[in-house]
Amino acid sequence: MYLTREEERILKGEEGPARQLAMKLLVRIGEALGAERLIRISHAHVSGVSYSNIGDPGLEFIEGLASGGRVAVYSTFNPAGAPLGMDPPYPVPREHVEKQARIVKALLRMGFEPSGTCIPYALRRPRPGEHLAWGESSAVAVANTLYGARTNREGGPVALAAALVGRTYLWGLHLEENRRPTITVRVETLPRGEVEAGLLGYMIGKLFSGELPYLDAGRLTKRQVIAMCAAAAASGSTAMCVVRHVSPEDQGPPGGVERAALGPNDLREAREEVESASLDEAELFFTGCPHHPEHVVNRVLELMEAHGVSRLRRPVWIAVPGRASRPLATLAGELARRNIRILPGTCLVVSTLGRSGLKAIATDSVKSAFYLPRRHGVRVALASLEDFVKAYGA
Repeated sequence: MYLTREEERILKGEEGPARQLAMKLLVRIGEALGAERLIRISHAHVSGVSYSNIGDPGLEFIEGLASGGRVAVYSTFNPAGAPLGMDPPYPVPREHVEKQARIVKALLRMGFEPSGTCIPYALRRPRPGEHLAWGESSAVAVANTLYGARTNREGGPVALAAALVGRTYLWGLHLEENRRPTITVRVETLPRGEVEAGLLGYMIGKLFSGELPYLDAGRLTKRQVIAMCAAAAASGSTAMCVVRHVSPEDQGPPGGVERAALGPNDLREAREEVESASLDEAELFFTGCPHHPEHVVNRVLELMEAHGVSRLRRPVWIAVPGRASRPLATLAGELARRNIRILPGTCLVVSTLGRSGLKAIATDSVKSAFYLPRRHGVRVALASLEDFVKAYGA
């Protein structure tokens, strides 16, 4: 692999052991993949920061890098294993709380933004054509699909290494030739709302994994594209689609590629595969996977008012970025009286939810419906927040 003089200095350890280790990791992986050189990035986003996921080895690795390492570019990190700045509404062992705090403190010492979110594009909007190194699967798909930025789906340690040296290897979706659609998918029944968009994404990931789909699905909203990308990344590791009328790289339907169609039967099949409970069985409603911006709280309250609901008989949990903990702290008491809990900087997927004893929840996130049964043994019903409010409003 070709390295610049600056990169050679980092590799030799002239800029400290943390950056040397990061450069070694990137060079070795890049060489194994056949990358010719490294490229500069504008934004690194690190996944794998939940203590529930990485345990003591991950904690020690991050603290080791933090002893002398500093990020070289704008850097953010994924949701933690417990809420940041607020008490969780489910059991979290004291050891997890303490060690999760150490992980976050180590990241902040390195210069990471106090983020704790899976929607880094809401903190800094990616630009078309710019290179990123992101480790959150749903965010990778959104960056490539919705914004036209360029990033592979990096592992947590690789994204962390990229943050420390401001570079990644030139490979995969960083290359123009790998961003061209390989199949056209026509959607015969346009999705209504975010749940159906998520079901569409689930089938795209399941049926076309390894392809780069050109999606003709009408004019999807931004939230629908995000829900679709999250589900496609979960079910099939899909890192990019080109969506007609939406993606910056849309140049019309490609010629000379295979064609496929998805219809109402496919969406029904997707629901049957991911839904394992009914709304009547749901003990709570979880939304925010991917995270919602903090102003979603106002939309929830407006929805309750529209239906004449002052309090919910079963709770709603809303996951938001970690930096939202302070602005929402003043509302915490009022929200609690309405049976609404805010989960800043975390997500149930990477939490200790399995210790809660919950048997079934409702959600509008197909990504959650895919992961929660597998990770925590919780059955899931798919529903909109409005459906839940109407069913459990008091």
